[in-house]
Amino acid sequence: MKKKIQLSLFLINFFVAFYSVFFHFHANAEIPPDIKKIITRGKLIVAINSVDLPPFFYKTNDNKLEGFDIEIAEDIAKNLGVHVEYNRNASTFQDVVKLVENEHADIAMGSISATLARGLTVRFSDPYLLPNQCLILNRIIEVKVNNKVKIDPEVFKIALLSHSSYNDYAKQNINYFDTNYKNISFIEYDSLDNAISDVISGKIFGVYTDENYANNVIKTKKLANIYVRKKIVSDSIDPISIALNWKSPNLAYWINLYIKRMKTDGKEKLLTFKYLREKNDK
Repeated sequence: MKKKIQLSLFLINFFVAFYSVFFHFHANAEIPPDIKKIITRGKLIVAINSVDLPPFFYKTNDNKLEGFDIEIAEDIAKNLGVHVEYNRNASTFQDVVKLVENEHADIAMGSISATLARGLTVRFSDPYLLPNQCLILNRIIEVKVNNKVKIDPEVFKIALLSHSSYNDYAKQNINYFDTNYKNISFIEYDSLDNAISDVISGKIFGVYTDENYANNVIKTKKLANIYVRKKIVSDSIDPISIALNWKSPNLAYWINLYIKRMKTDGKEKLLTFKYLREKNDK
């Protein structure tokens, strides 16, 4: 009995000593400086566009930010043990990226395309969304185009959001447009809402955007499902990623771990069903 008691005491002392060393090591483990500054500050500064883009980020009637990217940003901050502060000082996607480049934000989110041009000035995470590139086309004009009816050049145009990745994509996919819509021209808009309205009314032929945005337009915008349809641009993906400053390699690595976990623990599937499902999805 005495030996059993001694053995029990030895085991208790051993585990107490083991866990003391274990927790001491982790409590004193050095956190990389690019992550430590966020934790010390107590907040993660997230740059997003000042112009709402449902379903990725938008203000509700009670002035609360919601959306696919907002829930991801809040969860990233939660896992870092801090809260979120949104920097909405940029009105174009290119300027949102510059906020990170110039160290006015820790990360940039909100349907940010990871393009090669942007990759020269900032670091990108692994993509967390891979939507198809897509056209939103006026149905009536499309019927005329398919039947070789001559279209007024002022109408036969595809809208591009100014200072967005789709300016680059239009140049990269010029062969696609030359093959499918010979002599079509592009026109830049400062507002996607205005571009969509002009497509619905038949002032222009279409808008070049991503499939998730197209699905949301058709699902939520009045008359859109009647007057427009989406057309996938073949073999063209729009990688949506988180932008970080080049000085944040450890934060980038940690965010990539977060993205991998999000894809395996069901969070991505849950958010996709909540925000990105098509009109007829159940």
